[in-house]
Amino acid sequence: MQQLTSLKLTPDRREAVVHGTPSFPCAAYFSDLALLPARSVSWHWHEEIELGMVVGGAARIRTVDEELILRAGEGVFINSEALHDFKIVGDEGCRMIALVLDHSMLSGSDESVFARRYVQPLIDSHEIRLIPLHPGSEWQQEVLRCLREAFLSYDEGKYGFELIVRARLTECLWHIVRNARLAIRDSVHTPSLAEERVKNMLDYIHLHFAEPIQLSEIAAAASIGERECLRAFQKTLGMTPLNCLLRYRASIAAQMLLDTDQSIAEICFNVGFNSQSHFGQIFKRYFNMTPREYRARALKKEESV
Repeated sequence: MQQLTSLKLTPDRREAVVHGTPSFPCAAYFSDLALLPARSVSWHWHEEIELGMVVGGAARIRTVDEELILRAGEGVFINSEALHDFKIVGDEGCRMIALVLDHSMLSGSDESVFARRYVQPLIDSHEIRLIPLHPGSEWQQEVLRCLREAFLSYDEGKYGFELIVRARLTECLWHIVRNARLAIRDSVHTPSLAEERVKNMLDYIHLHFAEPIQLSEIAAAASIGERECLRAFQKTLGMTPLNCLLRYRASIAAQMLLDTDQSIAEICFNVGFNSQSHFGQIFKRYFNMTPREYRARALKKEESV
């Protein structure tokens, strides 16, 4: 089981985390959103499909054109390449479990019947970005049960857990494709120009976050003007490019505070801030504590384990 603390993205905007191994491309995660910047998982996407479930509190999950509120016991299927984020709802925080997997784990070769008849049509249906999973629906309850069992087997790591995880995820796939069959059949992929523009601009931010960045440079990454850049960010992500940049810098800084012994001053300048006071101010905005307090709390937790 792994605790998510921040996101690292590749030059093509994919999440840089390696989910599992080449021989078993699946990973299980536990995340406490209260420990993340702004109590949320920032906008990102990945080629893998994801199955998540809230086990405490509540969260809002968004794509560019959809929004769901998930409460304890409820879950979601997130399709390949769907741009999405998570944010806490209410005062109880939010704790989630998730399995993120490469679809090849279930489909085998591209020419197999599993790939051609079931998996590929699902992941090619980009209009099917999210599928909510509620325990009140019989088939969705079965998906949630299989997800929970797969997560626990993965976490225990006993001999044969890979077989159990794959079997349970195959059951999840069966319920999803059977019940989304009509939507998959009728789905026609029409890429969103606005979403692609935002992805290109996020790409630029994630590549150059440690450098001084001008609004004009972010806009140029999508071949649009500054005004359209501001409008696209606000309409698609609900934030300004500057807020997106600052939150990403704070997220990377938090990871460095946990993973390195660099001084706070070094981290400050390595993530693109030019003053420690400004860095401390922004970090506290997103984590409700100073960088020093964040590192000290993490060390205290390690010592207590």
